[in-house]
Amino acid sequence: MKYLSTRGGEKNLTFKDILFSGLASDGGLYVPDEWPQIDYNALKKIDSYAELALEIIYPFIGEDIKKIELKELIDNAYAKFSDNKIVTFKNLKQKEHIVELFNGPTLAFKDFAMQLIVPIFDHYLSQEDKKLNLIVATSGDTGSAAINAVHQSSKINVFCLFPKGRISSFQKKQMTTVYGENIFPIELDGTFDDCQNIVKSILIDREFSEEFSIAAVNSINWSRVMFQIVYYFYTLIDNKISENEIINFSVPTGNFGDIYAGYVGIKMGLPINKLVIATNENDILDRFINSGNYSIESVTKTTSPSMDIAIASNFERLLFDLCDKSTLITSEKMNELKKNRSFSVTNEQSDLVKKIFSSKRINQKEVNDLIKETYNEFNYIIDPHTAIGLGASRLLNKKDDNNFILGTAHPIKFSDTVEKSIGHSMELSNDFAKMFSNEEKFYSFKNSAEEVRKIIKDNYSK
Repeated sequence: MKYLSTRGGEKNLTFKDILFSGLASDGGLYVPDEWPQIDYNALKKIDSYAELALEIIYPFIGEDIKKIELKELIDNAYAKFSDNKIVTFKNLKQKEHIVELFNGPTLAFKDFAMQLIVPIFDHYLSQEDKKLNLIVATSGDTGSAAINAVHQSSKINVFCLFPKGRISSFQKKQMTTVYGENIFPIELDGTFDDCQNIVKSILIDREFSEEFSIAAVNSINWSRVMFQIVYYFYTLIDNKISENEIINFSVPTGNFGDIYAGYVGIKMGLPINKLVIATNENDILDRFINSGNYSIESVTKTTSPSMDIAIASNFERLLFDLCDKSTLITSEKMNELKKNRSFSVTNEQSDLVKKIFSSKRINQKEVNDLIKETYNEFNYIIDPHTAIGLGASRLLNKKDDNNFILGTAHPIKFSDTVEKSIGHSMELSNDFAKMFSNEEKFYSFKNSAEEVRKIIKDNYSK
């Protein structure tokens, strides 16, 4: 498998190349030069999540890692999940299913990728006796997942940028109470987009990133998307869904990485009818679906902070496909976005998007009502992000379809919001209760790339 940049500056790269680079030097995102084709019916014989992951992931990696070595890495990664099935399900109404993606060690779907990415980095680093500095921007869950995974590594430092006052207290504690010489939580006085812009500016500076061995694990890194494809396949296989049925997935969407993984699944042969883009008030994607115009607005702080994002970075990968894989046109559109804060696509391109995607914006009052109603009707608690996915699914999908809603985080991570809706407190397990009594250790910076660069320099070791 070879990879190229959506903006044309790089091509013929291996999986290892794009894993360590994260972002292309031209500012583009890496994509495979072709989509592996998977026989969905043949996969139905597999009943283990780890085995399924091996079959879906291996074609993207190829000979970069031997299949038997990849199997061991996958088995070890998913052994850390709290349920043997890895993904579990809650059926609400008939043909309405919550896909529970929060059985990992940090209680969010980000664990599916992060628990595997870090060991793969370690695999390569051990071969070459090198160390690595990971840099990550987080709206909450990515950071805690990265820190948890990196904590056990002797080869990797992680510098985790999170926006001040814009994540839940639980998410912050998960990052700031993990102590280690290789852990650097950094609170920035800005938004998630500010954090992400700093990460991108550092990655694009090839001289700096190569000198200090820097890589990124945001969903701009292709490997993040790749590992998330698996649970779309697993959901249909485990629920014994026939390809003749109408199947929809509703996905709480911020940076477009999780739902883009579903799009890749379709390209690989997964029989999905619609992918529902479920957004909060930060609705750049919903506005795009309705108008064909992709325009940046200011970020609104909501009770679903992982979706409080002005620019959905992974959308560039879809744009690349819409432009018939023209790196020139994709580059022109992204330059137009940088210059004018917006761009538009043609009616034909907009129609192509609507064949696969639909979208709905759910506001905070609707979120609170959905959490309350779901608890009262089903004695089941959902977090604000999952509530947005549920609300969008109910408004857009037919009841006779098989409707799956991605449950992206455990409700305990957003207890302040959830407890107000359900009318009582939730109990913390002993491990997480202890976390709240621990001292927080983190850095607090202005919205400054130079301060981030300095802390990386000061803590660099080969």
